[in-house]
This record gives sequence, structure tokens and C-alpha cells, in this order.
Amino acid sequence: DGSGAEAVNLPTDAWREQVGAALAINANFFASLGEGRSDLVGLSISDGDVISPVRSFAGRPDPAIAFFAGSAEVGYLDAAATATAEDAVAGVGGSTTDNLPGTLLVLDGEDLGRTARVQPLVRNPRTAAGVSEDGATLYLVVIDGRQPGHSVGVTLPELAGVMIDLGADDAVNLDGGGSSSFVAELGGRTFENRPSDGRHRAVGNHLGIAVRAPGPTTSVRPVRGAWWRPLTGGANIANVLDQLESGNVSDVFLETFYWGLATNQSDVFNDRFAFDYLESFIVEARKRGIRTHAWLEAAYWSFSGTGNYILNPNPDWKVVDDEGNTDIGDIAGQVFVNLGHPGVQAKLAEYCAELASNYPTLWGIHTDYHRFPLDNDSSDNQLAPYSFDTWSRNEFKAIYQGTPGVPDADPLLSARLPSDPLYDEFVAFRRDGIARAAQAMNDALSAVNPGLMFSGAIFATAIADRFGNPNPAQLVKMQDWPTMAANGWLPNVVPMAYASSTSGIRNDLRAANSQANGARIIAGLAIINPGSRPNVTSQLNTAYAENIHSFVFFEANALIANPNNPDQLADLASYVRTNGPFLLSDFDQDTLVDADDWDAFFSFYQGTPIPGSGPFDLNNSFRTDANDEAIFLQQFREFRFGEDGEVGADEFQAVLSSFTAPGERWPRHLYDLTGDGAVDCADVARLRLLVTETVPLDTNPDLDVDGAVTGADIAAFASRLGADQATDAPQIGEARRLL
Repeated sequence: DGSGAEAVNLPTDAWREQVGAALAINANFFASLGEGRSDLVGLSISDGDVISPVRSFAGRPDPAIAFFAGSAEVGYLDAAATATAEDAVAGVGGSTTDNLPGTLLVLDGEDLGRTARVQPLVRNPRTAAGVSEDGATLYLVVIDGRQPGHSVGVTLPELAGVMIDLGADDAVNLDGGGSSSFVAELGGRTFENRPSDGRHRAVGNHLGIAVRAPGPTTSVRPVRGAWWRPLTGGANIANVLDQLESGNVSDVFLETFYWGLATNQSDVFNDRFAFDYLESFIVEARKRGIRTHAWLEAAYWSFSGTGNYILNPNPDWKVVDDEGNTDIGDIAGQVFVNLGHPGVQAKLAEYCAELASNYPTLWGIHTDYHRFPLDNDSSDNQLAPYSFDTWSRNEFKAIYQGTPGVPDADPLLSARLPSDPLYDEFVAFRRDGIARAAQAMNDALSAVNPGLMFSGAIFATAIADRFGNPNPAQLVKMQDWPTMAANGWLPNVVPMAYASSTSGIRNDLRAANSQANGARIIAGLAIINPGSRPNVTSQLNTAYAENIHSFVFFEANALIANPNNPDQLADLASYVRTNGPFLLSDFDQDTLVDADDWDAFFSFYQGTPIPGSGPFDLNNSFRTDANDEAIFLQQFREFRFGEDGEVGADEFQAVLSSFTAPGERWPRHLYDLTGDGAVDCADVARLRLLVTETVPLDTNPDLDVDGAVTGADIAAFASRLGADQATDAPQIGEARRLL
């Protein structure tokens, strides 16, 4: 505040409540500056900010304890040693006021109390912090003193003995005397020491422990997504993705096939844009840790003539009602195709194969409008008017001609109305055709890339409501998604629970859960301007109450810019961080499986089994061993490279072609495997540890993707590195070694 003070003094009990710590002790020695402010003695780091710098005497820093991601260290710690520390506090070392060297209290299990400071041989109240030899346990000790009949305190050698007996291998003596304070709230009870002042002293800083109850965990990565319809020719991609990243959105379902046009550069359908919008989107999305799914409007192939290029040569693909009408959709101008037609199925399968082949870093394919259109004449009491196209009629007739009591199996004559003899059979025939379209799409993408996630938007009550009662209002759509799910043709089901009330949303999700047949349910939720739906938190509470923790919001543009709730992205991010669930390997529960989790696991487990339960015992075997390592590595792969967790030539090439420019940083980049915000040779080295498939040499370090490994690839490596040759030399050396 300009006063020159480093701290505003607070009593330990008040500080603990202010910051929400479960436990707090006093920390650094300090010099009062008056007006409740002080100067801290020696190193103090809070949330990565250096509040008070390292203090040294005769070339040696003060004793200190520092906390890093997943570990702690006690020692004579200088600025270099604490450069990446998240928090640190210090005792005091040597001084001109006495001849003591001011050592650690305990070093490598040895009692150094006689040479530590302050007043080593006088019994005083004391505060100390230490760590075990394996770095897995932190010891915090406060001992009362100056109160005959209660406690007279301890000398520093006696305090060192206490720390050693507890299990500390290294320990530091912190400020003591009237400053020694301990306050903890555990299980609804408050525990505290009896300070010699009669109350907790206002001191310069504290060491606090926040005990966060572990959030719910899962072994399957949750989908936290949004559907997105492109608005312009690409200018808004980065801006929209930046905002979605701020909301902790992990998956975007990009409208890739609609109105019969493709956003990619396609050989199957006509292109909407003059450039490859899908590829541009994938590249920008993965920089922000976002996975791209290609959203296909499977049966909706034209709007105001956009699909005439393919429908005019194939008029028999169109949906036809029982009165012979075509060019039918949900609204004027739309035209639907019959998903049961083999020509339509073949075209969709070809397109899925194209996407899977040409976009190896695409995360999934999502089918929508996977049905017949809405009833175009609700006054005629015909609940199933589609599709009476020539192919369907001939195919059905070939199957059922000769049925006893049925002179002609043409559906127009024998299956048009519920009273007709083959009505139920024709319903089953049409439902099967639409389900088989999902099978054709899933088979096609799986044949090329089994790691792609196949999902589909559905109506929860298309077959039955949550009580199992048939829903005649949905019959027209012929969307038998429970059969798709049961057969594995649609392994990820997204019920569009778009109701305007939480009770309506709940009913849709319950109906979907009751018919899922083993498929994964991802809640399809709606944020639609001008705010006609419950807010983000209310909708997520509803889904989570039904044990559905994956979701997709319709749609991203409304999620970003809703005048009725401008904070909904912040609400979304906060909800996910608070409620999870978190992958088992997300040890710090920040919703990412990243380098911090990698470092935490391999700092703890280094190849030798460690008995006991804990966060790294991923298979609950009461030991951390090679099996847990395999689980961690697989979840790391699945989080960054695809649902099947396979890493091979495609993944190598994707990482190599994603090297970031010098100075460029993307903290959530899917291919930043080492946690420095950049994609470079260090990530290639770590990628080598994740390989599950053979990586041909000609695709491994082939940066310019010319099918050969040459000196140009060395130049490509070098050009993507910074100017600091001391830092870059090892990476350039790695590039040469790859040749």
C-alpha cells in the first residue's frame, strides 16, 4: 500500500477464518512497523508471489520450507530453488547478533537444535514444520510454553527430538514465543493451543492447510460441451473458443454437415466455405484444450435448394408422405431424406469415413436430425406419414408379399393406417431403417479410426416415456434410439432435454436413463435467448441429481452472449470446478489431466511398489505400483489423444505439426505434455513414453510431412525454438538424434 510494509498483521484464528483454511499456524519471524503492519524476516511466498525475498548470511540462505505442485522441501533454499514454489515460509539463519550458524532444526534425521536459532537452550513456546524422508508427509508442531502447570515449553534440541520421533527427516524452526499459535477446525470442532499471551497474537504471516474433501471421481472423461453453428467465414473462431475455454468447455460439436453442405473440404458433399473451416477449427480448438466433434444433420439435406445438387440426381432419396408429397421438412424450405434408403446410408458412411481419414485429430462424429421430419398434417389423424417412397414400398412389399390375408403388401394399401394388417410391421421396418443408418455411420468411422467418439442427439421419449408408456406424438419420427444404443450403433446418447422447467428436464433425462441399454447418456441442455430456460446452474443441478455428469449446451453463441445471464460461462466454469466429477488421474482436481498430475504421480512412484492407499492407488489395491502407472498413462492418453487412448503415427504427426512459435504459450494445449505452455521437442520426448502402436520412422520426425526425413526437418525443429541457444541446444540435439 506504499507504506513499505510487507504484511498486515492478523491473529492466527482470524486469518484462518478469513482464508478458509482448516488448520493454521504462525510462520515467519517479523519486525513490527507500527499501525498493525510488519516486515517479514526472510523468504515468504504466497500463491507463487514473492512477498519477502530470500535472506542470506555468510552466503547461506535462511532455513525454509517451500511447497511445490505435489511436493514440499525443507532446506537452505535460495531464489533459484524456490523459483517455481507456490508457497514458502522461513525460519532464521545466521546473524550478527550471536555466533550461532542458524541451522535447520533437523537435517537428514540429525538433531541440529543446538545450532538453530532463536535461544536454542531456553524453554519457550515453539512452532516448527518438517517433512518425512520420502516427502509424503508434512509435520506441523506447536508447543505451548511460559505457563507453569500447563507447559513450560521446549528447547530447540528438545523440539528437534519431537520432530524426529514423529518421523520428520528435515525440519525448520519458525517464529515462537508469544507468536506460537495453532488453530484447526476438524469435524465441526475447533482445536487450538493456549498462547502465552492469553490470546492469539497478530503476526505477519501464517502457514495454512486447506483440506478439500476429494470431489467425485470417474474413470471416464466427462464431456462438458456446446453445440456451435458457424456464424461467419472463420473470423469468429478464435474469439468464440477463447470464451468457451473460460467456461471450462471441453468439447465443441461443430455443425459440419447442414443444408446438404460440408464445412470441411469434402469430396462427398459440396463445400460451404472456400477454405477448410473444420481444419481451422480443430487447430484453434486444441490450442485451448477443446476437442472437436463433427456435428452432422444426418437426414436434413437441403434448405431453399442448397441440396439440389445431390437430390435432383437422386429424387428417390427424399422422404415421401402417404399422399405422395416430397420436399418435406420441419419448416418451410427444408428437405429431409429417408435414412433407411441404402443410397443415403452409403453416402453418410462415405462422409464419415472421409472425416475419420482426413482429420485424424477430430475427436468425434455426432449425428442429429436422425429421424423423419415432424408431421406435416396433424389434422389427418395419420401419425406415421413417412416415408412412402418408391424404394421403401418395393422393399417392404418384397418382404411381406404373400402374407396370409393381405392381397397386396404395398404399404400404401396394407400399412397406411393403424387398422391396416401390416401397420405394425411397416412401423418396425421404418424404425429399423433409421437405426441401420446409425450402424452404417458408426461402422464406417470405426473402420478408419476406432478412437473416434460416435454420439447422437435424440428425443428421450421417441419410443416410450419414463414410465414405459408408448408416446404416439413421437411416432412420426421413427427414431428407435434404444435399439441403436442396445446394439452399440449409438454408444453415446444425447437426449435433448430442452424443457422450460427443471422438472421437465428431469423427466426427459429419466426417460433416457430408463431406455439407455448400456449407452452413455450425455445431457443435451438448452440456453436459448432471450432466456426462456433455467440458468446453467439449475440445469446442471438437475442433470447431476440424475447421476448424469456429461452435458452439451445448445448452443455456444447463446451461451456466450445471453443478455439475461451474462455470467453463465463463469457459472459453468465454477460449477465444474466445484462439482466435478474428476478423472481419477486428475490428482489436483483442476479438470485437467496434465503435466502437474504427471509430475505428482512420478514424484511419488518411481518404479518400486509403495504400500498403502492414497490418490495414486488408482485401482484400490492398497499399493501404488506398475498397474497404477498403466492406468495413469492410459487416462493421460485418453484425455489428450482420443477415447481409445491409442498413440501412434497419427498422434506423432499431429504433435510434430503443432509446434508453437517462439514465445507462444497455450496453457491448456492438448499437445503440451510437459506443462510449459508450448509444443516442442520436449513434448515429442514425452510422447515417446506414451506410444501404443508402431510409429514408422518416416512419419516420426518428418516435420514438413513430405514422407522423408531430411535436413529440412532439423531446420523445422530449430525454427520453432527460441533464441536462447543454451536452452535450445538440447532440443536441437534431440531433433538431430531423431534423424
